[in-house]
Amino acid sequence: MSVPMNPKDIPSDGLLVTPSCITGALNPATEVLVTRCFSQLGIRWGMGGAEGRSQTSCCTGILFHGDVATLETSLLVIGRLWSIAADLGFENIVTVCVTSYAMHREAWALYQAEPELVGRVDGWLREACGRRLVLPRQIAHASDVFWLRRNELSKHFQYRLVDQRTGRPLRVVEHVGCHYNQLFPEQSVGGVDYCDVLAGMVRDWGGEIVDYPLRRACCGMGFRQCMIQPNRGYTVANVLAKLRSMAPYDPDLILTNCPGCHEFLDREQYAVKQITGERYDIPTLSYAELAALLLGWDPYEDVGIQSHTVPVEPLLAKIGIPFDSQREFASRSRLRMVATSPGRVA
Repeated sequence: MSVPMNPKDIPSDGLLVTPSCITGALNPATEVLVTRCFSQLGIRWGMGGAEGRSQTSCCTGILFHGDVATLETSLLVIGRLWSIAADLGFENIVTVCVTSYAMHREAWALYQAEPELVGRVDGWLREACGRRLVLPRQIAHASDVFWLRRNELSKHFQYRLVDQRTGRPLRVVEHVGCHYNQLFPEQSVGGVDYCDVLAGMVRDWGGEIVDYPLRRACCGMGFRQCMIQPNRGYTVANVLAKLRSMAPYDPDLILTNCPGCHEFLDREQYAVKQITGERYDIPTLSYAELAALLLGWDPYEDVGIQSHTVPVEPLLAKIGIPFDSQREFASRSRLRMVATSPGRVA
């Protein structure tokens, strides 16, 4: 059951994509865009069935880090997801949320350090839901797969990260989620300080990565900070420090791979303006949203940019992506969904 994992040995087929409570609640288009891009690349993926024994769930990460769920509960829930993957013929786990990524990796690491846990959790699974524990071959974050296939994906692009009016590469500041590259630094593409998982996409998609002093500082989301009202000032303060650090470099875009970081770097810009009067208006996108826009997918119907606090339209204008700003105020945009059957290319 013990299979060494190499950070460069990223799976690119046979992926069970686990759902994320944070992503689904705050930025529901992301999971759709991730899997649509996988389909664009011909990757065999699945998310489990809609109901019954193959229905997938979140990892319990937000509950565990919020001291609501125990470690044993998390191991049981994650074990069930691994069992579903095996049932559906998927050897690899891919998460969209970086906290889910960390939770799955922590579970896997515990089994390597304490092999007796395998039998115990297997027994809990049998008792709870009649399943057996099957360790996956590999665990990756969706941004790992995008990084690995970035050049292949770019062959389908209609646009590049280039200002259409001047021809200059767009200046991008990236923010990598702490639970991706700091909990398991040896599994981070490029390591902690020089993590390449987002920078590689920007570089090969025509843009310029801009370094800034607080590039590797936390966005401040945490869990206790954003969930507990007296601690909310900590989150705003962290976002403000990040914005002040990157602003002198005049970035065109903030790129993220964490749904929580994405949400707070975007929406807290409004709070910063209300509290301090400082206005930054730097559009924030996930790697999946950016890929979808460069592929030429509809900014409103497919990507859902109208859900962002900081308008994305100025960025679209620079790239040359057509848009109708009146659609921002449409009654309700329908995100285009892609149906999939377990075990088949979506």
